[in-house]
Amino acid sequence: MEKRTKRTFSLHHWCGLLAGIFILVSSLSGAVLVFHDDIDAAIYAEESQLGTPARALHIDSSFEWVRQQNPGWDIRIMALPDAPDEALLYELRQGQLRRWLFVHPETGASIATVPQAHNRLVYILLNLHYNLLSGTAGKIAVLLTGVALLLLTVTGFLLYRRSILKVISFRQTISRKSRRSLFSSLHRVVGVWALVFNLLMCVTGISLAVTVVNAALKGGTAAIQVPAVPVSIDAAIQEIETTYPGFEVTYARFPVSEEGTLQFRGRFRTDPVYYGAIYSTVLVNYKTGEIESTDFLREHPWHERLLTVLHPLHFGDYAGLFVKILYCIGGLMPGILSITGFLLWRYRRKQPPVKKLLAKA
Repeated sequence: MEKRTKRTFSLHHWCGLLAGIFILVSSLSGAVLVFHDDIDAAIYAEESQLGTPARALHIDSSFEWVRQQNPGWDIRIMALPDAPDEALLYELRQGQLRRWLFVHPETGASIATVPQAHNRLVYILLNLHYNLLSGTAGKIAVLLTGVALLLLTVTGFLLYRRSILKVISFRQTISRKSRRSLFSSLHRVVGVWALVFNLLMCVTGISLAVTVVNAALKGGTAAIQVPAVPVSIDAAIQEIETTYPGFEVTYARFPVSEEGTLQFRGRFRTDPVYYGAIYSTVLVNYKTGEIESTDFLREHPWHERLLTVLHPLHFGDYAGLFVKILYCIGGLMPGILSITGFLLWRYRRKQPPVKKLLAKA
């Protein structure tokens, strides 16, 4: 038993040292990214707010000129306007490049352009969180960091399991007898309170990282050439919401080749909030306007739904402000654990032998 505990401590120790800085970066960036929509809305409030509320949403009035003026760009509408006084926002993609076009949702008139939307704060933080600003190598490093955090969470539970009841019953206090005891007790208390959230972030984050790495290893995509769409996009959305009562379209992606389709994503209003807003899909033939296929999350087997739900659960933006605040606080905890763990290692020469330290856990 003693050897097993020492091996567990050693694994915890080295995982923390090797991955600590990456966990800290992911923790801090993730805690901010919980509010990514709010940050973008605040920064681009002037561009997104209409002086006079629109009476209707007419994507047809703007799509064609957006397409003609931006050849070679993948055109998407990431979220339909939530209110009549909100502009319609097109996001154009070309590799890692992003361009934003704000247009009037009714008339289609251009309001503002952000030519280098990839340089905005949220997108930089997103790249830092997903790939450490290092491309494919960074994406692999983030995946390995997620695995390391999972090992740290499991080994931390094994090492401090006897302290769990003391911590959650507030009988475990933060010691101020010395720097070592301060960092040790803080590490233990934060680790216990962060246990469940860390497990959630590890599992959901690893799932996302695997998807991101797989996409990166497949290489680049073919040349983008968005074709003209002869059918009414507005009529297609109306047809979807009429054919499938209760379904709400929240996202639109336009074909990037002659063989492509109109892709509309959304959710049923009766779906649980943790299903997210973009994980059910309806494909429409852009030449005829006919619905070609549907992929509704609620119709998937439970195990497939579970794998998909991992993604919105990681982002924390499936509910209101209170949930976001909880995610932000929880997101900071791995960073705190990285710092206190490093400081414990820093004062290792002043620490008692491992055997005695473990006995106090």
